[in-house]
Amino acid sequence: MRLISPIDQLAEAEPLLEAGADELYGGFVPAEWQRRYSLLASINQRTFEGAQIRSFADLQEIVKRAHGRGKSFSLTLNAPFYSDEQMPLLLDYVDQTVTAGIDGIILADLGLLRLLRLRHPGLEYHASTLAHLGNSGSAAFYAAQGISRIVFPRHLTVAEMAEITGKLPQLRFDAFMLIGKCPNTEGLCTFHHSSPDKIWPCEIPYRIEPLEPPGSPVLQAAIERQAGWSRSNRRHGCGLCAIPALLRAGMYGVKLVGRGAPAAQKTMNVSLVREFIRLAAEETDLARYCRQARMAHARRFAAACSSNVCYYPEFCPDE
Repeated sequence: MRLISPIDQLAEAEPLLEAGADELYGGFVPAEWQRRYSLLASINQRTFEGAQIRSFADLQEIVKRAHGRGKSFSLTLNAPFYSDEQMPLLLDYVDQTVTAGIDGIILADLGLLRLLRLRHPGLEYHASTLAHLGNSGSAAFYAAQGISRIVFPRHLTVAEMAEITGKLPQLRFDAFMLIGKCPNTEGLCTFHHSSPDKIWPCEIPYRIEPLEPPGSPVLQAAIERQAGWSRSNRRHGCGLCAIPALLRAGMYGVKLVGRGAPAAQKTMNVSLVREFIRLAAEETDLARYCRQARMAHARRFAAACSSNVCYYPEFCPDE
């Protein structure tokens, strides 16, 4: 199972590759896009500079260093959709990054996918989590358009993922892990993540109250779950306990979250997940494996496990 890490700076390339990353992914905003649309009209679902590779020269060098170690780099171009006005600029942009040697593109917009497949058939095309492919039918539809790899949405269980991978053995699938667990379903989320303090709308405290107390059992459960998020830190997102199950489910890669996160944290996350991928192949006692994973989570985040921040809460001890 391949380990996929975000990268935002050239200086991160060697530490991440040395720590065990098999693939790197990241975004780069061309000057013409910034001039016309600014970062707020995000080209790749990030609206702050710290989550962007700084220059085309840096992008070229990152790709070169990845290739020098036999690894790969995929460009993030995963806004849910782009306008007709933006398409010519996007095509020129991809042409330029192809000359830098990128190996693949992570995207969601079907129109962009169809154009790029004709223009650059040699690239590997990944369906982003923003494509919201939550069943085998939708995954098969994207595959028919040229997708060969799919990033599962965060809300699926491992069992649901395994069912989809079993029906579509011709595709490669990646699952998320470690930091950035979100309470919302990304492919359906319309919040704008533009706060300079990086406080996202889903992190702003609020309270749900029934119009006619006490409210239905379903509403009460929703109120309790929302209140739980206010007591959680989504940056403690984990998923280590699920690695053995993800391996059995035929997952091609585990994709670490963290574009815009500090370099030291990215490297630490890669080392931690690499350690537990190895351990999952060696440890036959699942209970003992999970105990070690929970202890590692506590050391990494100085916090106990929580079903809110666990990417796969079916494996969380408090469920």
